[in-house]
Amino acid sequence: MITLNLRGVGMHSVRKMVLVVGVAAVLTGVPTVARSQSLLLLTQATAQEFYDDGVEKVNDGDYSGGVEALNQAIVLDPNNGAAYAFRGFALAALGEPEAAIADYSRAIELNPTYAPAYTNRGVAYYRQGNLSAALQDLTQATQLNPSSAEAHLYRGTVLAASGDASGATSEFDQAIQLQPNYPEAYMQRGIAYASSGNHDAAIADYDKAIDLRDDYAEAYVNRGMSQFSLGQMEPALFDFNEAVQLDENSAVAYFNRGFVASTLGDRRAAYADFSRALQLNPNYAQAYLNRGVVMAAAGDAPGALSDLNQAIALTPDSAIAYKTRGDVQVQAGNPTAAIADYTRAIGIDSRDPAALIARAEARLTQGDPDGAHQDLTQAISLRPNDPVAIAKRGAVRNQLGNFRGATTDFTQALQLNSQDADALYGRGLARVQLGDRQGALADLRQAADLYRQQSKAEGYRNAIAQIIALQ
Repeated sequence: MITLNLRGVGMHSVRKMVLVVGVAAVLTGVPTVARSQSLLLLTQATAQEFYDDGVEKVNDGDYSGGVEALNQAIVLDPNNGAAYAFRGFALAALGEPEAAIADYSRAIELNPTYAPAYTNRGVAYYRQGNLSAALQDLTQATQLNPSSAEAHLYRGTVLAASGDASGATSEFDQAIQLQPNYPEAYMQRGIAYASSGNHDAAIADYDKAIDLRDDYAEAYVNRGMSQFSLGQMEPALFDFNEAVQLDENSAVAYFNRGFVASTLGDRRAAYADFSRALQLNPNYAQAYLNRGVVMAAAGDAPGALSDLNQAIALTPDSAIAYKTRGDVQVQAGNPTAAIADYTRAIGIDSRDPAALIARAEARLTQGDPDGAHQDLTQAISLRPNDPVAIAKRGAVRNQLGNFRGATTDFTQALQLNSQDADALYGRGLARVQLGDRQGALADLRQAADLYRQQSKAEGYRNAIAQIIALQ
């Protein structure tokens, strides 16, 4: 019998890195062309006016206007490093990372000790996924300005993304020491704690972040994740509800709330939240996958397959997406297609026994016990103490006539799970074939008792029939 084991992918944290430009003096250089003193003063005054106008516009969020003004400032004074830094900030905000990096680099050329330029170029590299370059710049920024809480915060964020949770936590500690009322630092340290499994400490930091900034939607999202990880469903739902109210355009908040609803069995609410997440982010592969799981659980195999196809199109190297689609193919009565999907999942992640066990079950429906035995043996090698896989291999060995091997498997499975009635039943059948009538009767009687206690009528009837046949 094939076991349909549909499961979605887990929640998503929210980690944002925000650019920062410190207040900097105007950096002017020596003019390269001889000019009259009065003309030089006029040019410098005009450059300063354009610079001040550009900075004001950038600080007001008028990035396009800021770029135009700073362009003029740079034309008039090409050695003004701060103008390049502020223009880089505006360009980054406008979605032009390469141009921003070029401006930050020019600012650094003009003033190699200008820490904010290193900080912002590090952030730009981080957003591009260039963690090594980001870490190099942010390390330089903290060395040039050790009292910059922002530089320590961003360096910690890069270390966290690089998998160095301990180093990241140290940087967040430093940021908080420098700026005790820094909500972003508390949130990022909370994420680092959560990634290490310390959800109690994470929640304490998220609490502090929210105390300091009560409209901090991302902190609510991340606190909700830690609440969920601790099995605290109601607090998790509260946090995700707050996050959605604070930021109705947060696809992650809707996704995570949908995940909680799905876990609680509220398929209607889960479907609605996953759908809203997809409206906000049509390329949200995990939302397609989880909505597909919800539809499959509701019996809508065609709808589930449609969503899972989308998830695979968006993330063609996702083993869980192929595994899940294989499960739905089983549900839809397509074992051949299921085997193809399980095979693809195994090819992507050969260390996951779940796909191997599922393929073994599908192969049994296709009359391939040898292939099933091979898959189950490989699964057991990956997870040696899995009573389910071991018992399933015992059942396959019974089919193959390897009754001693089957007896060994069932005995091991029962040592791991003494309440497995199927394993007792299977061992009883194997012992019949081995001529051990008394051992068989003992197993079958115990299996019948367990089937009765577990309200498994078919198993109970089969066990009683075998007992009668042996008496």
